[in-house]
Amino acid sequence: MPRRGGARPSHATPPHKYHHRSATLPPPPPSNSQGSQGRGEAPSFLAAIALRPARMANAASGMAVDDECKLRFLELKAKRTHRFIIYKIDEKKKMVVVEKVGEPVLNYDDFAATLPANECRYAIFDYDFVTEENCQKSKIFFIAWSPDTARVRSKMIYASSKERFKRELDGIQVELQATDSAEVGLDVIQGRAN
Repeated sequence: MPRRGGARPSHATPPHKYHHRSATLPPPPPSNSQGSQGRGEAPSFLAAIALRPARMANAASGMAVDDECKLRFLELKAKRTHRFIIYKIDEKKKMVVVEKVGEPVLNYDDFAATLPANECRYAIFDYDFVTEENCQKSKIFFIAWSPDTARVRSKMIYASSKERFKRELDGIQVELQATDSAEVGLDVIQGRAN
């Protein structure tokens, strides 16, 4: 009897080692060699825990916003010191940062030329126009630029971070989603401004 009782720890050892391995390595294929009842559930439970941080890293609220993003936006809104602002997500820093600021003398064509053909961006454009009543007005556009040719991962990150980023910029009047230059053409801007 003592020998049989002493044999139990040797049966418990493989799951114990497996338990430690699963925290750092992907779980091996399921096997039917588990001797004790109920222990077969441990691998799937541990695998779920090991995968949880990866899911959280891809969640919507993962991107911080650099203070300069808000500062430049406030300058555009209050002082009209910029015609446009281009923002990009720095994936290494996990942060939205200012990529380029356009001078007030620049026009819409200058702005459109700064949007990269194969990469996503957020952009602010301050559009000046004259109403039918001959009144000078301006509207602040937020543009989510996500070209079809951009990487799928990049499109997902920009889409999932957009709402949080927009909340940091108080004063946006019109929002546009664009996947190609036609969707963000001057005629579209003019139509949405009125």
